[in-house]
Amino acid sequence: MKKLLYLVAAACVLFASCEGYDDTALKNQIQGIEDRLTELEKTVKALNQDIAGVETLVDAMQKNVYVSKIVEGETGYTVYFTNGEQITIANGKDGAAGKDGVTVTVKLDEADGQYYWAVVKDGVTSFIEVDGKRLIVKGDKGNTPLMRVVMEGETGYWEVSYDNGETYERVKLADGTPVTTSGGAGGLFKAAYIDEETNTAVFEFLNGDTIEIELRSALYIKFKGEEQFESVAFDLGMTKSFEMEAEGVLKTVVTTPDEWKASYDKATAVLTVTAPSAEHASCADLKGEVALIYFGEENQSSVLSFNAYIGVFVSVAEEYLSLSTGAAEHTFDVPYTTTDDAIEAVASVDWLTAVVEEGVVKITAAQNAVADREGTVTLKADDNEVVITVKQTAGAALLEHGMRMDSPEVMWAKPISEIVAGATSIAAVGDDYLVVNAPGAAPVVLNALTGEQVGTIDLGVMAGANAHITADDAGNLVISSFAEADGFRIARMKGIEGTPEVFITRTSAEYGKDLSVVGDVYGSSRITMMYSPWSSGTTGHLLYQTVDGVADGGYWSKIAAGSITSKIDNNNGDVIYRDMGQGAPYFMIGYSSNCFVWAENGTAQAVQPIVDSNLGAVCIDVELFNNAYYLATACDSYFTWSMNAPGIYMADVTSLAHFSAGVVPFLTGEGYQEWAVGAAAGETDVALHAASDGVYMYAYVLHPNGKIGCVRVDCLAE
Repeated sequence: MKKLLYLVAAACVLFASCEGYDDTALKNQIQGIEDRLTELEKTVKALNQDIAGVETLVDAMQKNVYVSKIVEGETGYTVYFTNGEQITIANGKDGAAGKDGVTVTVKLDEADGQYYWAVVKDGVTSFIEVDGKRLIVKGDKGNTPLMRVVMEGETGYWEVSYDNGETYERVKLADGTPVTTSGGAGGLFKAAYIDEETNTAVFEFLNGDTIEIELRSALYIKFKGEEQFESVAFDLGMTKSFEMEAEGVLKTVVTTPDEWKASYDKATAVLTVTAPSAEHASCADLKGEVALIYFGEENQSSVLSFNAYIGVFVSVAEEYLSLSTGAAEHTFDVPYTTTDDAIEAVASVDWLTAVVEEGVVKITAAQNAVADREGTVTLKADDNEVVITVKQTAGAALLEHGMRMDSPEVMWAKPISEIVAGATSIAAVGDDYLVVNAPGAAPVVLNALTGEQVGTIDLGVMAGANAHITADDAGNLVISSFAEADGFRIARMKGIEGTPEVFITRTSAEYGKDLSVVGDVYGSSRITMMYSPWSSGTTGHLLYQTVDGVADGGYWSKIAAGSITSKIDNNNGDVIYRDMGQGAPYFMIGYSSNCFVWAENGTAQAVQPIVDSNLGAVCIDVELFNNAYYLATACDSYFTWSMNAPGIYMADVTSLAHFSAGVVPFLTGEGYQEWAVGAAAGETDVALHAASDGVYMYAYVLHPNGKIGCVRVDCLAE
C-alpha cells in the first residue's frame, strides 16, 4: 500500500516541476487513495479484533461462562464475563458491508448445532472452506482466521490466514471470484445489547445472525495477573502461594490429589498449595488436579483447576548465589541438590566456565587482565532455574607469552638439615604445599610460600621403601621404590592426605633414579624414567602410560648412540614429556653432558648446553605458564673446588624455535651459591608450579647437603 503512495507522490513532484501544469486533480486523487487506505487499515484492525471476540463468545458458551454486563463506547462495546475476562468488539459502520465489501461472520449450522466461519458478499452468506472443508469456530482458538487487505492498483483484495499469519490466501466466493473491498464495514457486529425480557446478552452480526448468552452476576476466581496457569510444578514438600482475583464468591471448596494440601483464604484471596513430603512420596500422587470450586448467588458455581505435579528442580544454598574472587583464575565448587541428574549450567560470559559434576558445579573465572567484571552462571532444571552471580576484581596486564625475564625473586631458602636429613627429591602439590622426600623416611610437608613445616605424610604400603617422589599435573603424589630385591614399585595418592596405592610393579632392575610424570595418574598420564644399566651404549627411557587410571605394561623408547646423547648417563639422569598431546616431544638430561636434549619419536632433534662437566644436571621438570612451556633443571657441584655456577636453568620449549633461543640461568652468581655445597652426589631436584592466579610461577630447588629454596617469576607486562 505504501509503495503505491510513494510512486504517486513521485509522479506529483515530477509534473509539478513543469511550468503551468495544474496538478489539483492529481492531488485530489492521491488524497482519495490515502483516505481509502486509512479507512481500510481501520477496517482490518476492527475485523481481526472482532474475529478474536467471536472465539471468546463461542468459548464462553461451551464452558458455561456467562455475560455479566455490556458497556457501549464510541466505536464499539466492552463485554464483561462472569469469569473475569473481557473483550472489546466494534460496531458495524452502517450495518452493511459496503458496496463491494466482504464481511466475515459466523453462521450456525442447525443440522449439527455448530458455528462455522463464513463470509457475506452482496447479502449472500457463504461458508469459508479450506480444502473443501468448513472451518468450525472452536473455543480453543485453533482455527481463528486472520484477515488483511492487499492493494493491487486501486483495488483491494481480502486475504485470510488460517495459520496465525504464516501464509495467506485470497478470500473467494463459492464460484471462485476473489472478494474485493471498497472500504469495508468496520467489523463483524452490527450491535451488542442486553435483552431484559429474556435476561440475555445478544450479539448481532451484520448479516442478521445472532449469538445469545445468558446474563448473570459476575462470579469468578482467577490467578492475579495476565498468566493463568494450566499446570504448576512442585518439589517434594514445597509450598506455593498464589494471589487470586475474585468476584461474587460466597463459598469455596478445594480438592487435591492424595497427600497434597491446599487451602483458600477468601479474605486475602490467596490459594496455598503444599506438595507431599519426601517421606510420603512413595504413597502419594505425584501428579493430579488441584480444583478450587466456588459458589455465588443465583445458584451459580464454577471451578478453577490446574494440574499439579512433582517436577525436576535444582537448588543451591543462598551462600553460593553470589560469589566474588580476585583477578587470578579461580574455581568455585558450588554444591547443588536436585531430583534429577540432567542439570545444565550456562555461563553468560566467555570468561566463565561451568562443569556439572555429581552434586557439584565447578565454576571457573579466568584470569582477569581488565577492569572489574561480573557474569552469571544459570543452573537449569526442567522446572526451575538458579542464577549464580560471579564478580571478579580488575587484574594486571600480562605478557602475551611466557615470563618477565627480570622478574626472578627469592622467596625463601632453608637448610636441609632443618627439614629432613638425606633429602633427594621434592614435589610441588597445588598452590599450597611442597613435599620433601628422604629415602626411607616419612616425607615432610612444607608451606610452599614460606617454607614452614606443616606436617608429614603416612606412606602406608610404601613406608620405608620410598626412593623418589614427584607430583602430576592434577596435584596427585607419585612415589617410586628403588633397589628392591624384586624390582621396583610405583604408588600414587591423592594429595598429601590420600592413601598410597601401588599401581605399577616391575621385576626388572632396569630403571633410573629419578621419576617424572605429566597428566593425571588417576586419568591419563605419562610416567618416565631413564634407561639403564650404566654404560649401556643406548640412551632412552622407560615409559608407562595410564588411561582412565589403568597403567599399561611399560615401553622402552631408545635413541641410538651418537652426538651429545651418547654422553648422557642413563643411570643418573631424568626424562619427561612436555604434555599429553599426541606426538608430544620429550626431554632428557644426565650427568657429564649437562645439556637439555629435545627428542621426538626416538630421535634427538636438538640440544642446548647448560654448564661445564664439573657440575651435574640430573633432574628435570616442565610446566605450562602464560602460554609457554618451560623446562627446568638444577645443578650441583660434584667437587668441592667447582662451585662457579650452581643454580636453576630454564628453556622455553613451546616450540623448537623457542628452544633454540637458548637456556636462561637463574640463581647464578653471588648470594645464591650458598644454597649448594660441594660433593652433592648427583641428587639435585627441581619442581615447577604455575600458580592458579596465572601471574606467578614458582621454581623449587633441592641441593643435597645444602638448602631447599623457592624462586618466583611473573608474567606482568609492567
